[in-house]
Amino acid sequence: MPSLHYFAARTDSGCLLGCDHQHPTVVSAVACIAQAGGYVVAVEASQRRELNPEEEMEFQLAMYGTGSLAKRRRPLTRLKLYNPILN
Repeated sequence: MPSLHYFAARTDSGCLLGCDHQHPTVVSAVACIAQAGGYVVAVEASQRRELNPEEEMEFQLAMYGTGSLAKRRRPLTRLKLYNPILN
């Protein structure tokens, strides 16, 4: 059994539920998330822990295609609306 692995987690009625796999990477655990609100939890030396900043960025990139780069996005510009042409 590896000393560090990840699992896809979710909560239901106050209980922590997760997949039964021991994923070697954050990305492979993300692929196992089946419901909205799912997350990845790290297990190191048989103790659950939150993702560290590097793992969190990997999670964000795998889930949403963003991460720390999201802050660098430029804001959306307002579209100029024109009067419709009526026939």
